[in-house]
Amino acid sequence: MSDHFSKWLEAVPLPNQRAEKVARAFVDEVIARHGVPTKLITDQGRNFEADFMKKVFEILGVKKLRTSPYHHQTDGQVERLNRTLKGILTAYVNQDHNDWDIHLPLALFAYRNSVHASSGVSPFRAVYGREATTPLTLLSSTTETKKQLISNYSDQLKNTLKDVHDIISCRISLAQQKQKKNYDRQHKTYKSTELKEGDRWAGPYVVLDRLGNLNYHIKLESGAGKGKVVHRNRLKLDKKQSRGNCIERSDEKQPDATTYKPGVLHQEIPAGTLVEQAPLRRSARNRRQPERYQDYDLMDVEIEDAVR
Repeated sequence: MSDHFSKWLEAVPLPNQRAEKVARAFVDEVIARHGVPTKLITDQGRNFEADFMKKVFEILGVKKLRTSPYHHQTDGQVERLNRTLKGILTAYVNQDHNDWDIHLPLALFAYRNSVHASSGVSPFRAVYGREATTPLTLLSSTTETKKQLISNYSDQLKNTLKDVHDIISCRISLAQQKQKKNYDRQHKTYKSTELKEGDRWAGPYVVLDRLGNLNYHIKLESGAGKGKVVHRNRLKLDKKQSRGNCIERSDEKQPDATTYKPGVLHQEIPAGTLVEQAPLRRSARNRRQPERYQDYDLMDVEIEDAVR
């Protein structure tokens, strides 16, 4: 669990991912320590979409949001933080990798006190307005300095947090612009108005509702299956179908280009229709007899005679 602004990270070892365990960890490790967040975004896992979790969020007054399927950029910060945390734990776990939960608290401490590339400050400083106190800090400080900090700590902390948050906002904005530029450089907009054979698109779908500026609630035009919420960069207007229809980019393997028909998902074959099977073809490759068999005379026997 991470904070989008400060990049603060919380991680809890759990025996399973049931909704009850996740809710208890969320209350104990986040709400009891930092307070109730106004918004929470999760993936579409069953534990987060369960009725129990929805009731918990409703009681707490948390606005629950979820990511779009096949659009990992929505939850990219958590995915990146997970990789960072795993990298830290890898350096300390034993050979069996079964004691990672023992090293987890210190791994979190190491991450929280490291300068984040996007914000320019450590998550600890972004939350508390100062760097974490370590044994090295205590050895290098003096009693006079401590008394001076305590006397005007409140005003100094207020000013420090304001400066830190201004820096973070500026750095995050610049980082987002840089990431967008790098993404757009590799991402090409599809300009053709017609489908080509073999394209990885499925549909057509009917747009049921628009959820904000980025997500759409769609359902197959045939009415089969359930509706789903997808990101707009996975959709485009289907020019060959009726107005308002769209097609979705599919991550599943599509049929061969010779049999693919745009706009057709399932093609029924009439009863009694025989599908002609291509005859088996024997290989015309010349085979050389292995050297270990050259001392023997092999007889050419017809297959039918050998069976008899």
